[in-house]
Amino acid sequence: MSLDYSTLNLYPHFTYPPIQVLPPELLVHIFIYCVSNDPQSPVTLGQVCWRWRQLLEITPRLWQSVILDDSDPIFSSRQAQLWIEKSRPLKYDLDLNVDDQDYILPLLSPLLPTIDRWRRFQHNGKRNEEDFDINVTADSLTHLHLALHDNEQDDADDEEARIKFFPISPTNPNIVLKIWVSNVPPLTLLPPLRFVHLIIAEGGVTGLHTQPKYVLDFLTACPELESFYMSGFLHDGPVVGPLPLVSLPNLVTLHLKNTCFARAILSSLVTPRLVNLYLSLLNVEFDLYEQGNDEGDSEDEAHDYSQSPSSDRATGMGLRKFITRCNPPIRILEMDFCDMRTKDFIWVFDRLPLLEDFYIVASDMSNNVINLLRPVLFQTPDGFRFRLRLPRLRKLRLTNCQRLSGDAIVEAVTERVSWTDKLDPENTLTDVTILGCEGLSQSNRNALYTVLRGRLKSPIIG
Repeated sequence: MSLDYSTLNLYPHFTYPPIQVLPPELLVHIFIYCVSNDPQSPVTLGQVCWRWRQLLEITPRLWQSVILDDSDPIFSSRQAQLWIEKSRPLKYDLDLNVDDQDYILPLLSPLLPTIDRWRRFQHNGKRNEEDFDINVTADSLTHLHLALHDNEQDDADDEEARIKFFPISPTNPNIVLKIWVSNVPPLTLLPPLRFVHLIIAEGGVTGLHTQPKYVLDFLTACPELESFYMSGFLHDGPVVGPLPLVSLPNLVTLHLKNTCFARAILSSLVTPRLVNLYLSLLNVEFDLYEQGNDEGDSEDEAHDYSQSPSSDRATGMGLRKFITRCNPPIRILEMDFCDMRTKDFIWVFDRLPLLEDFYIVASDMSNNVINLLRPVLFQTPDGFRFRLRLPRLRKLRLTNCQRLSGDAIVEAVTERVSWTDKLDPENTLTDVTILGCEGLSQSNRNALYTVLRGRLKSPIIG
């Protein structure tokens, strides 16, 4: 960059100290040496005289050492922004001096839009880490992974960096930022974040966990999210409230795993574009704290047996509130060790007209639920007609559903396929997988094969 020093000409009729008669080019080299020893020195140098201050203003090289410090986060952030602006368009070195790892993201996030200008990144604190050997731009930094970790257990997993940038895969150039935190960062400390994929993982060595309120508050700072995955740590306890209502207009994929707070989170989201919903490891045998008193909270009239009645109710009621609020166009619903009451299956199936793939593992569902797949005769002002729940269902996968009888599966699938093959072949079942369901005998399986042929993907024995 060429510098204009015309305004810094010396006036020969004045007497200056020796350093004042040095040419600007030499002064800049002296200042660079000062900055290399003390990155804060531009502040002090600029207070010496107007000439030095003007020289600093027009020399971006003197502002390339940016420091973030958790001793005074607000002041540190403002100072960092000043350094970033004055060093433009050059790259800059970033030193993150943080003992409390919960300040990492609040301090770092305002600088992420200029990450393509980072020349070197150094994390200093309880652990000194340098991790910036990859090419990262603001557009390629798409994934954020928050791993809850107890500060007091910092010796555990010692090889794992507390802040790390890495590519998603060798074939995917997008970058993940992984940060270990002891708490989900509060909304008050965060600017809007541009991440489109978010992972929050509880647990770890100590089973550290958070509250749905803090998760939802954080989601508020991520309005551009397209996918959200939360892997929890099963623990019993009350829900801290009140819970915010969070709108994620671009969210397409939601996955809740291993958490007792599924109802709280589902009940608080507005995701009008959600297509893929994955619920896994939500069943628990203990009673959850009361989480609401909405319509449908009453006992299941079907009185079907369940090994996880409290979590079945919580999952079903969460889905009811979720679907009622935003009517998402769900096409894939996977429930892996996640169950509902019969009344909730009825309610949900009646309100998912676009569902194409239903996958359920280790469910206590009874024949009452599988019977929901059969055509239903109902009365209209013009007479009686048949209708079909889940009218676009094309893939059905049942795994380890021990309460289902083989006859009920055969009858429901046969009646459905006979009806759709004839009247709606574009939306008939094309892929049926049944594994580990003890009620399905070999004769039942053969009967299914007679109807489905190649569409039955589970193996035939014998």
